[in-house]
Amino acid sequence: MPHIESSYSIVATTPPIVTAQWITQFDEDTCDDIISLIDMAVRDGGTLGYSNPLDPEEAEGFLANLERRVVAGEAHVLLGRAEGVAVMMAVLSLNGMHNCCHRAEISKGVVHPAFRGRRLVELALKKLVERAELFGVEQLVLDVREHSRAHALWTRFGFVTYGVLDDYARTGGQRFRGHFMMQTTASLRSRLSMKW
Repeated sequence: MPHIESSYSIVATTPPIVTAQWITQFDEDTCDDIISLIDMAVRDGGTLGYSNPLDPEEAEGFLANLERRVVAGEAHVLLGRAEGVAVMMAVLSLNGMHNCCHRAEISKGVVHPAFRGRRLVELALKKLVERAELFGVEQLVLDVREHSRAHALWTRFGFVTYGVLDDYARTGGQRFRGHFMMQTTASLRSRLSMKW
């Protein structure tokens, strides 16, 4: 049985069971879990659009906007927990334009560092593909900073660059290129079937 410390460090003696659920209620625990995952990823060098962990005002604004989008049916938030601790998150944003409803965007993909290498990315992507197909989505898009861990990960799972923006992100006085990537849901489903 794993021992989970309050600081979100996890010492595993046996692999804990991860449950992934689509979030519909933004209660205090869920909000705390989402912000904790984002902050942890930023501290660990993740590129989620933030240079530093969110201050209370930023966190409140982020959560309010995310909840509004979920309630409106524009976004779907997948949250994975193990032994009550949030270990994985991803957001699937549907495209509300009639001519573009075949596309959806994946964003805010996070896996707790202690759970990397445990196939949580595959679990999340499988759930994302299932949800996308439920809404008739045939194409998944995302954007990512060039040469980041996330860039390598998405490439490994078959996402291909369809455009590059030289001045994609600015942080620490530097400019970073960004890749806009895509893959069909059918292609991703096929890749995941080979991995499962």
